[in-house]
Amino acid sequence: MSGYQLDAVVFEKNSINGDGAVRDEGSMIAREAWLTVLALVAGGTPSLLVVAASMKLAPMPLLFWAVAVPGMLVLLGILVYARWSGLDRLYNRLWVGVVGGVVLTMALDVVRVAGVHLGYLPDSVTMFGNMIAGAAPMSDPSPLSYFLGAAYHFFNGISFAVIYSVLFGRTRWWGPVLFSVVFVESAMMLLPPMALKFGPFGLDAFGTLWNGYFLDTLLAHAAMGVALGAVIQTSARYRGILLRPLGCR
Repeated sequence: MSGYQLDAVVFEKNSINGDGAVRDEGSMIAREAWLTVLALVAGGTPSLLVVAASMKLAPMPLLFWAVAVPGMLVLLGILVYARWSGLDRLYNRLWVGVVGGVVLTMALDVVRVAGVHLGYLPDSVTMFGNMIAGAAPMSDPSPLSYFLGAAYHFFNGISFAVIYSVLFGRTRWWGPVLFSVVFVESAMMLLPPMALKFGPFGLDAFGTLWNGYFLDTLLAHAAMGVALGAVIQTSARYRGILLRPLGCR
């Protein structure tokens, strides 16, 4: 075989390999995109269920068992799949979201539990659990209903953290603080079930913004934001899909 023919064969082989690499990368990006959307829906939906139940769109037991629990299982399944299929960016975003959600819930609870004992707040874990069990929201909980309420409480924390991690990814620590005290706090103050009981920002019940209910939840969400910010700043390696498109490395 002449040198010209050998060069032609090598060029053709490299061209084929190059096309294959492009196709493989395109397939991986497409997989990552679809799994990101699915994870965002599965992981982000649980935080909305108590709102839907309070508006009587569907009963809370149905929403918990048919939406929240399967959603968390789907999220964890995508997390494991991303880990073992080499989707490192998606895996990091979801892992940071899950870990950050657990950490932020514990930080929030330091302030929340104090507010409950001081009489500023109703116990949301009791309320969630009773709603899931089909009982009156603030009746005395059973051990099972309280456990289910605590599980849903952590689902909520994971939901908010996954939303932030997927949408924004690696940011400075104060990014999650702004997200928590502006978006999450406002949603809690303006949407059911809490707005139905106290009015927007507690104004119906207390007549002023300077009330223990609003100030305690604001402080709790600030603590939640600081905790998530610490996880994001130290562990997130990629920007989120709103700051960096899926197709960009």
